[in-house]
Amino acid sequence: MSYWMKKRHSLASFCSSNALPKQCDIAIIGTGMSGVATAYHILSKPDTGLEQPSVVLLEARQACSGATGRNGGHTKLATPVIHRLAETHGIEAAAQIVCHQLDQLTALKEVVDKEDIDCEFLSTRSFDIFFDEKHAQQMYAFISSEQAKGTPWVKEVQWIGKEQSDKITGVKNTKGALSVPAASLWPYKLVTELLSKVLDLGGQLYTETCVTAVKEKDNGETTLTTSRGLLTARKTIFATNAYTAALLPQYESIITPFKGQNSHLSPSPSFTPPMLLDNTYNLHFDSHYADYLIPRPDGTIILGGAKWTYEHDLKIWWNSVDDSTLINNETTTHFDSVMADHFYGWENAAAQHDMVWTGIMASTPDVLPHVGRIPGSKNQWILAGFNGGGMIQIFTLTQAIAKMVTKGIEYDGTGLPELFKATDARLAVRHQK
Repeated sequence: MSYWMKKRHSLASFCSSNALPKQCDIAIIGTGMSGVATAYHILSKPDTGLEQPSVVLLEARQACSGATGRNGGHTKLATPVIHRLAETHGIEAAAQIVCHQLDQLTALKEVVDKEDIDCEFLSTRSFDIFFDEKHAQQMYAFISSEQAKGTPWVKEVQWIGKEQSDKITGVKNTKGALSVPAASLWPYKLVTELLSKVLDLGGQLYTETCVTAVKEKDNGETTLTTSRGLLTARKTIFATNAYTAALLPQYESIITPFKGQNSHLSPSPSFTPPMLLDNTYNLHFDSHYADYLIPRPDGTIILGGAKWTYEHDLKIWWNSVDDSTLINNETTTHFDSVMADHFYGWENAAAQHDMVWTGIMASTPDVLPHVGRIPGSKNQWILAGFNGGGMIQIFTLTQAIAKMVTKGIEYDGTGLPELFKATDARLAVRHQK
């Protein structure tokens, strides 16, 4: 069980009525961050003079029981990802995504403050730690080059050379580090409290209501076959991330589910840390593998990653939707070693797991989400395929999706990064695994 979901919210198995309605204006499939935030934006900002749409959220299991309720609670400017995008798509395209990520941090804080949501939200900084010399030099060269050009977003980033990085970060044997804007939070609390707001605003929720088939009719309405009967929606939003291809077969091998493992570490009660860990971390062992680490306010640690311990065995993690079982013992063993091996003064902290769990993420061939009107559809929209990075993408994407659905704005009028747009061309590129 996920650490975040150890106490289930009162809406976990909620249904707004005994029977599913026959019709609605907008159906949203999925109650993670994507589905709930989209519903919130639709209902909290209705057009003046227009009747509020009827919004129905459908969830196959319990509310927010998928990736949002199982992730690290980590939102940060993903500079190594930006570096890769700059190499593959150019610096201008990468800069669009940086601006989007920075907007995300602002938007999350704004909604937490506005709705007074108790989710332990903390605006902070995050360290990207580089243990590999070559990788560190690549990142240093990239940041230095953009600084020399006067690229605006680089003002948010600070390079820490290896002469100082151990002392500043508290991590051993580093070859350099980046300090970037970040936030930590309790994701399950954020989304379930937003879900409460959605119901207060007139939305309807049906958990444990599995959608098994969708069919868009000639008039643009979609008939959804569910475990509670049929629902006809004028407009439908697929906030289904890893599970998208089960309902939209055109996304088979394009949005592919994969399993990751996460943990909660508790040091010995007698342990006193040598320095306060008030930053979050990504520990980059090389350019391909990294752990993510989020210190909790109570002195415990959320730690995930260790992909190299299982990547070779595709059958235990790739194209899997089973989040009820762990990946392997080697992954957990690695988690138990991280604090002692890599953090100064934690050698005798006995910071080992008391909870370990898995979650299902979604991979796309270009490592980018699919957002906007589904190609070839009239009244169906998608936001899915977050490649394990949804927390730094979703909230502002849902603001845009809400405008597309309620105001008729097309993708190109939203200001979102061009690379995220759902297109026929992207549907032609499939995973080769």
